[in-house]
Amino acid sequence: MNVHPVSKPLDEKEDDYFGELNLLTRLLRDLDDRGLVLSLSAFAEDSLGTLLMAFMLPSEASTKLLEGFNAPLGTFSARIKAAYSLGLINKSQFDDLERLRKIRNEFAHTWQSIEISKPNISSLIKRMNFSHIDDHFPETPTEKLRSSITCLLLELRSMVKQISVQGTKITMIGRHLMTGFSGSFEDQLQSARNLLKDILQNLEGADSERREFYMEKLMTFSVRMNVLGLPHKSSLQSEEYLSFIEEVRVVLNQHGIVNEISVCELHYKLKVSNEKIARLTNELKNIADEPKESASH
Repeated sequence: MNVHPVSKPLDEKEDDYFGELNLLTRLLRDLDDRGLVLSLSAFAEDSLGTLLMAFMLPSEASTKLLEGFNAPLGTFSARIKAAYSLGLINKSQFDDLERLRKIRNEFAHTWQSIEISKPNISSLIKRMNFSHIDDHFPETPTEKLRSSITCLLLELRSMVKQISVQGTKITMIGRHLMTGFSGSFEDQLQSARNLLKDILQNLEGADSERREFYMEKLMTFSVRMNVLGLPHKSSLQSEEYLSFIEEVRVVLNQHGIVNEISVCELHYKLKVSNEKIARLTNELKNIADEPKESASH
């Protein structure tokens, strides 16, 4: 059995994140150059992972992209590129994260003593964007690195909140191929009738695997009904067409299929709504006529 962790409420996640960021900010004051760079980089990598996960569909596949051995988006570099490619960070944020990554590599790939004042490192920091929230000019490369990246981390968190609040999470755009019906309206209608009859006949007495196949065909049939009759739009209000889609709706419901986006269900809802409107209109008319009848007496 697959067990999935229960997602924390947004407010609790925010408290966790900002609590961790506040703790990091306090720790940064006492760290040497190596500790400062590696801590900021690790936090940025985790923040990008949180941002990507917030944007992606909540699924095991998404988790495996970000977590675990050899995860495709498990590295700092991959997460930076993915976030930028998906439009989750802008060009200046991408550039600063790339600069941070290069600085991180300088510190991570040597055992020797190394400082931020090293020319190739300080030049990367110099090209970083200034913090948008700090009014104090950073006098040293260390101050600028700390203030610029701290601001960027807050911006990443803000984007996670925007996704959660505004519903800008990615939506499923993948689609299966679907065939329509060809020929004149009459030919299409007859083809649809024959297909439905064939599906229902094959469902009778079918074993589990065959039944699964034809139940899927029946579900697909409910979607194919949306293109039945096209491009002969003038025929879509004919009694024959309306009668058939109602017949299909009943058959689908009998097999436990209620496709809310199928023309069968939509026409049925429209029919029910029109009947209700007609009934209410008639009741209002009767109410309006009552005083006239009383007056005539």
